[in-house]
Amino acid sequence: MLRTILTAVVCAAAVFAGDLAFRRSLLQDVRPIILTPTDQTVTTPPVRVQWEGPPQMRVQLSLAGTEAVDLGIQQSPFTVGPEHFPRDGGYAIEIESPQYGAWVAAERRFQVHTHTQAPEGAPAEPAATEPSTEARDLRQALETARAERDREADRARQLSDELAGVREENQRLARQLDALADTAEDDADQQTGELERRLAQTLDENRLLADDNVLLRQRLATVNPCSVWGYYALLRSQTATAGRRMLVVSDPRGQIFRAQVECEGIRQADPGALSVCLCIGTPWAG
Repeated sequence: MLRTILTAVVCAAAVFAGDLAFRRSLLQDVRPIILTPTDQTVTTPPVRVQWEGPPQMRVQLSLAGTEAVDLGIQQSPFTVGPEHFPRDGGYAIEIESPQYGAWVAAERRFQVHTHTQAPEGAPAEPAATEPSTEARDLRQALETARAERDREADRARQLSDELAGVREENQRLARQLDALADTAEDDADQQTGELERRLAQTLDENRLLADDNVLLRQRLATVNPCSVWGYYALLRSQTATAGRRMLVVSDPRGQIFRAQVECEGIRQADPGALSVCLCIGTPWAG
């Protein structure tokens, strides 16, 4: 511990002696300080750059998000013209020693905002009172974010109230379901017995219907189909007595109607038809 304190005292004494010998601070040669522009200031071009430290330094200027532009070796102070500021925004200026590079360097960030020239004779407003475009955008974005946060908070409170209501409704429905389950268990046995009785009755009815169906099929198997179809129509002869009926059993070509479909086709086209197609002959009748 004592050795560390003695080393610090010796170093401080050496720096103090060097400052007295060279009549200037040696720290300025190691850590230069940029005096202008001040940190995060809003200014308009041209921009005056001044620093404390080595008189000649290599200067680089960069726009936020772009590659730095080398302004060469300059002597403090010097002025950066408007042509080096293509648009408004945040800029950074870096100075470094031509011999030692980044070992002896400093950096300063500032804002550039170009104002429109006021009409002649009109009082010009102080530049310091006019907020930059970026500042206005940031303030507007902050206000928008706060409004969105308030809306989200209101929405969260509303959802919380709705959730509480849903939970109460779920509890009420759960109680109703428990009550229904209790009553359903009591009615289940009665309904089961009734269903079994109705099922047995239905099976008996189905057996009876099956027996009746067999009997009907047997009776239908003994019935012979119709072999001759015909219909009643007015007599077409001009010499016959008016209003006399005749039985039509064949088409104009003399083909006897063996099916009802054939009879219906001729009957519908006959304007003198008096009846629908009827079964005229069976196999026993020829």
